[in-house]
Amino acid sequence: MARKDTILKSFLTHDLLESKYEFDKADLPSTVREALSSDKPVIKAIALIVEGLDGTSPVTDSVLRNQVTQFLNEAL
Repeated sequence: MARKDTILKSFLTHDLLESKYEFDKADLPSTVREALSSDKPVIKAIALIVEGLDGTSPVTDSVLRNQVTQFLNEAL
């Protein structure tokens, strides 16, 4: 599994998202590519953020986690 896919999965399996949006973990996309095609806006938004990692700037997992958490706090 690619790093971006692992990061995506860690966000999509968060208890808050599961409870708020009643996601069925079996139906969640397993790759960023699949998530970008999702009809669920929050899944697509997280995928867009994760996909935005270009690999040229040093973005640590904690920095990315903070960015996504901030985005979700504002969106929810």
